Amino acid sequence: MKKIFILRFIMLIVMFSGCSSEDNNENSSSASAVVNGKEWKATKPIIAGLVKISNVGLRFNIYLQDDSSELQLSFSSEIETNDAMPLKTYNWYNDKTNQDKITDAFFLNSSRIDGKIYTEHSPISGKITITALDPEKKTISGTFSFITEKFGVLQTKIVTPQVVEVTNGVFTNLSYTMQTIP
Repeated sequence: MKKIFILRFIMLIVMFSGCSSEDNNENSSSASAVVNGKEWKATKPIIAGLVKISNVGLRFNIYLQDDSSELQLSFSSEIETNDAMPLKTYNWYNDKTNQDKITDAFFLNSSRIDGKIYTEHSPISGKITITALDPEKKTISGTFSFITEKFGVLQTKIVTPQVVEVTNGVFTNLSYTMQTIP
């Protein structure tokens, strides 16, 4: 649980530090997925940012939103010399059978209700594959999928499903910003 709080804190730092691709987002950028069998597309400004924590590592956070939901993708690696994440697959494991595997990703889905965000699910498993990253242009592309499970009820306006399965996730040419934390 401590790991989730630390990851959430880092994601919030990026979110509130103005790391939005809204200002320099090209028309060629997009994000979509299939959520519980239904097509989903990001329709609000995409927030993407790379955080470099000195002597610790790199953390990449992506927030994809539409009018009623938000998908949060985070992944981390050791510090690279060119301030870029390696092109590879990052995974989240949350079961005892995979304790020997490295968990270097984190996923959440949230509901947007009356301008507020409610996160009633926690990740079970997931992966994100970075297929392209240009540290000069500050763009990133990749694929993702994950499963989350409901842990409680934080609101009563809508009933959220017990399990959320996100498949066929794709993001292309997302602009991002970089922040260094000493």
